[in-house]
This record gives sequence, C-alpha cells and structure tokens, in this order.
Amino acid sequence: MAMDSKECSLLPFELCEEILCRVPTKSLIRLKLTCKRWFALFQDKRFIYKHLALLQEHIIRTNHMLKIINPVIGDFSSLSLPNEFQVRGDIYTMVHCDGLLLCIFESCSMAVWNPCLNQARWIKPLTSSNKGCCYGIGYDGLSRDNYKILKFVNGAFTKNEYVNTGSYKPEVDIYEFKSNSWKTFKVSLDWHVVTRCKGVSLKGNMYWISKWNRKPDIFIQSFNFSTETFEPLCSLPVGYDIYNVVVLSAFKGDNLSLLHQSKETSKIEVWVTNKVKSGVSISWTKFFSVTRPNLPILVAFENLSYPVHFIDKNNRIVVCCEEVLADRRNVAVNIYVIGEDEIKSQDEIEQHQIGFSWPLISGYAYLPSLVPVPSSEDKPE
Repeated sequence: MAMDSKECSLLPFELCEEILCRVPTKSLIRLKLTCKRWFALFQDKRFIYKHLALLQEHIIRTNHMLKIINPVIGDFSSLSLPNEFQVRGDIYTMVHCDGLLLCIFESCSMAVWNPCLNQARWIKPLTSSNKGCCYGIGYDGLSRDNYKILKFVNGAFTKNEYVNTGSYKPEVDIYEFKSNSWKTFKVSLDWHVVTRCKGVSLKGNMYWISKWNRKPDIFIQSFNFSTETFEPLCSLPVGYDIYNVVVLSAFKGDNLSLLHQSKETSKIEVWVTNKVKSGVSISWTKFFSVTRPNLPILVAFENLSYPVHFIDKNNRIVVCCEEVLADRRNVAVNIYVIGEDEIKSQDEIEQHQIGFSWPLISGYAYLPSLVPVPSSEDKPE
C-alpha cells in the first residue's frame, strides 16, 4: 500500500506507525527523507524492533554477487558486493541475527554487515585461522544493544583430543561490540557440532544440531550470550544419519523449526518447538508432513550444498537447495514453496559446478531489517 507523508499526517501518529511497521524495509529506506518525523521514527529502536518482528524471511546468497530473494511474492534482487568485500576474497560462512550478517571470509577477515542499510563494520580477529571453527552472533539478554560474536573450534575436527577422555578443551573467543574487545577462555566440551548443519541465532542465543562425543544421541546445543555458557537444549524429534537431511531454522521469532527428509522415501517433515526461553522444558510438535512423487531431493549427493528452509506466514515451507543438472557436472540453485496441496518452483537463482559452494550451504534465511550495525563505546582499532 502506497502512502506519502502528507496522507499520513492526516492520521493519528500511532495509527501511522502501525501502518509503517508493516511496510517493506526497502520502501521505508526510500521514505525516510520525505519527513523529519518519519526519519526520526525509522531510527527509533522501539520501532526498529517492532518492524523486525513483523518481517517475512528472505533467502540471501553471496557468490560474487549479493542475491536477496523473497520467494513468497517472487521478488528477486541482485547487487554487487561492496568493494571492501571483493578485495578480501570469498565469504567462507555467514550467521544471521536481526538482519545483521556476521561474514567470515576465506582470508580470515571478519565483518558485520546490514546489506539493506549498506553498513558494515570490520572486526579484527584474534587469530588468522578459520579451520574447523564454529561462529555465532547474538546479544546479552539484558540489553539488546550489546551484540556479541562467538568463535570456537568444533570438536568434529579434533577427534584425536577426545578419543580417550570423551571431551576436548577448545578456546572460546567472544567479541563484545560495546567495548570493542575480545576475551578468551577454555571450556571442556563432550559434544561437537554436526559439521553440515549450520547454526541458528534465536532471541540472542545460538543453537546447533550436535552429537555427543561418546554417545550416538543427536541433540540441540545452545550458547547463551548472557551467561556466556554452552547449554544442551533438547533432543531431536527424529533420527539422524548422514543419509537423511536435517536442517535447523528459526520460527516466529521465539521457536525453532527442524526440517527432515528421508533419503529412502523423500518424505519431508517439519517439526517446531514451543517457545524457547529460560526455565521452560522444550518439546517438539509435528507441524508439516508431505509425501508426493514430485518432491525435490534436497541433498542428492554428498558434495552438494545443504538446503536452507523457513516457514512462511501462510504456513508453507520455503526451501532453497541445489539440484544436479542433466550433464551431471553442474547444479542449479532452486527455491521451492511447499504446501500440503501444492509445490511451487521459483525461477532458479544460478548455476555452478558441483562442489563449487563452500561451506556447503545453499543460502541463508535472512530478515531485511533497519537494525543498524552496532557501534562501540571505544574507538575502533
């Protein structure tokens, strides 16, 4: 719905705000200079997070270009990466939180980026190695202003360290934006992150699909940025092995969702948790199940990128995945919108050679937000 500042001025400002918080982010950015009051509103943290809570997830992908897709309405934009990104090489991995993207480059450079606002902040890493590392971004639950970055070595790459004891002792690095500083401490971990499953930031904390070092059980492991501790959350509602697809995602801002596809039957199931909060026991409910002959095979070969998914506001499953082309050497990156009664295939995003993508992720679920890249109280180095 189009509305200019003159029309809005005829309405009570509270009603105008209710309308504006439902307007897409790109439109708000274009509108911010049309009215001083709007400009101030769009920088108000209360409005920013209210607007964020109403956003529909998009798919974002970087491969020399930035591609942002809204599969629900079929909107697609392709932009050049910032020059400062291009000179640092390929992006190794990204983690999303509140519309902010923690970008880790193959050169070991690190940045936090809001593509919608064209803002980026470079973080000087403590070490010059990404090998076997897991990353996270979140915030202190006492203050959403205090965003933090997490880095630690995943035990899946250090099995020789826990073969006898069942645990390993990695260094954990935490960067705090407000103080512009890192701190490091060691912990003893008796679990490791399942390597092909990316982490999810939800309500300021990180979550990963993980496995005990000496037991076959698969579970959800969390990192609490308020207490700066690792905490097991719950077991998975489905079995896991390397032949089945299991993908974690956020749902409605307070819940986790889990997509599972059996390689034998191609059946797709999606499970969701109750609200994830401190002191509450977490349980899973089957949200969606579909068995159809034309379902996409989300990971047909081991060296294909892992899919990404989210649940849209119409309770359909949006999946971005790679599919092998007829020449058996190249793949197409496709998006499917799957309902109980229909499957819609969007236009393919791109084609590339098998094994081209690293770290084997088809894309990332992303909220195009007005959240500014955090600044620090101290001057950056």
